[in-house]
Amino acid sequence: MDISKNLELIIQKIQSINKKPVLCGDWNLNFMVKNKILQELQNLLESYNMMNTVRSPTRITSSNESLIDVTITYKDIPILSTAVVDLGLSDHLVQIVEINIGGENRRTKAVVRRQLTHNSVEEFKHLLPKEVWNDVYNA
Repeated sequence: MDISKNLELIIQKIQSINKKPVLCGDWNLNFMVKNKILQELQNLLESYNMMNTVRSPTRITSSNESLIDVTITYKDIPILSTAVVDLGLSDHLVQIVEINIGGENRRTKAVVRRQLTHNSVEEFKHLLPKEVWNDVYNA
């Protein structure tokens, strides 16, 4: 089964319980480069009245800019603001999307956690010695 079909099934399942998903993350699909896969995805999103709210590059290298980190919402959800910010912690920039979800004085604390699986810890251990620490030592 292809990715578009899986995504469509997920959207349908969430809609069946009267919820409106916000889809976000690193999709590894450059939304700045038109191609068949992107067009199929955009057609699928359009058919559910959804769109990517991020418009600026989210990964910038010395030789390339790409928009691979996205936040997808329904078009009828009021977007108050969007921003792409470089925190200097990754080769990916942070996306900030402020959404009006209705209600007054709602304060919901979002908790984001990394999945600490055996494989992710091993990959971290493998990549850590390859980092250059001169800036840290100099600071």
